[in-house]
Amino acid sequence: MAAITYESVMELIQKSTENIDRVSDNLSQRITETNDRLTKQITETNDRLTRSIEQVSRNMDRRNDELNKKISEYGDTLGRLAEEQVKEDLVNKFEKWGIPIHTYTTHLVHMDKKGIFKYEIDILLYNTDYVVAIEVKNQLKKDHIDEHLARIKKIQEHPMSGIEGKIILGGVASMIIPEHLNEYAQSKGLFLIKPSGEMMKIANNKKTFKPKEWRVK
Repeated sequence: MAAITYESVMELIQKSTENIDRVSDNLSQRITETNDRLTKQITETNDRLTRSIEQVSRNMDRRNDELNKKISEYGDTLGRLAEEQVKEDLVNKFEKWGIPIHTYTTHLVHMDKKGIFKYEIDILLYNTDYVVAIEVKNQLKKDHIDEHLARIKKIQEHPMSGIEGKIILGGVASMIIPEHLNEYAQSKGLFLIKPSGEMMKIANNKKTFKPKEWRVK
């Protein structure tokens, strides 16, 4: 048996150290390669997922645009239908109320002298002394009433040709009117026009209701 010397021990340690270094280097290389491979896979997966999400988002945006367009078209159709039903017998209804109507116009847009939009009126009824501005909605909301009151104020401040010196009356017409808005609209001095059988009617009580008047200068 060979004798164990200091040199042989040191040589053994040196070889062991070299083996450990080789194993360590090999392991580090494998870990690096594995990390690189996993990073690449994760990046590719994230890219595919991002593209898929973007495609889904584009599809959803397109479908939302199509849905909004259909809803808008449906709303316009209902609005036009409501207006047609309102116009059908409106002149007779106001004449029975005591306000003779000589003529009327619809979808009237008023611009100032600089071409700046001021307001649009769904239905405007005329006689010698009065004009009646009516807003038509398929389903009436409180905001619609408030917006129409503001619109009447604009008509008063920026009158179109032909209504100078006249008195403005206001009205709201709708196929669907929540009960609580009946009183609200009338408390603001507005005529309330709602369905009655196959036609429309002025729902205000003729004995107790006094319409608000806005005088045009």
